[in-house]
Amino acid sequence: MTFKKSGNQRIQEEGHMKKQLSCNIIVLTLVGFIALWAVVTDAWGYSDRFFGFSAGKYVYAYISRLIWTLPAILLIVKQSDSLRIGKKELFSRPRFDMPLISVITVSSAVVVVTMLISYKGFWINTKINPLLEMIKYIAVGCAEETVFRGWGYNALANVTSDRKAAVISSALFVILHWCAYFVRLYRFKSFDLTAMLIQSFSAMLWGLIFCWMLKKSKTIWNPIIAHSVYDYMSVLLVG
Repeated sequence: MTFKKSGNQRIQEEGHMKKQLSCNIIVLTLVGFIALWAVVTDAWGYSDRFFGFSAGKYVYAYISRLIWTLPAILLIVKQSDSLRIGKKELFSRPRFDMPLISVITVSSAVVVVTMLISYKGFWINTKINPLLEMIKYIAVGCAEETVFRGWGYNALANVTSDRKAAVISSALFVILHWCAYFVRLYRFKSFDLTAMLIQSFSAMLWGLIFCWMLKKSKTIWNPIIAHSVYDYMSVLLVG
């Protein structure tokens, strides 16, 4: 004799099947990404050692982020059933929704106001190659959003609350940005605590915003676009 499963039983079983990864395992993978970045970051001076030409720092920036991001893409593909947003929807086309438009508008306004206050008028960074710098920050946006939102937040949100997933993944995103500071401390015995604290606050805030954007849009491209636009405008107009 067979018994038909109730709706609640089916929901519980489906939820159990999706929760294949524990919160601790997901956090450990993110710690692993932080450790990997501590090794490959150009704070060690790799671009000067291996690429002696003027655009060498850009070449290394592209290569290092590709190397760093590939494991996250593999995790997303292999563990798609363990994610809040599966791989197909996660990598679907961008949605120009209100969160994306709002974040780009507000962040752009903040950058412009900061420029006007800092330089008493319009200013543009002439020390960079605008095109190569733009490609670099597209790579930065793709890499960091894939690792910390596409994988980290997305996996955590399937095993815990959205708020907890956002806080944990964003806190680890902050720690990622500490790597360069401690590498410079080791190499040059120089440590800028004020700059690190400011960047930590910024990274935490942006991490939470990007998690919210992913939750609303269901596509990783929305936080990637917002992240890349803000970073590029900041380096171009503020320096």
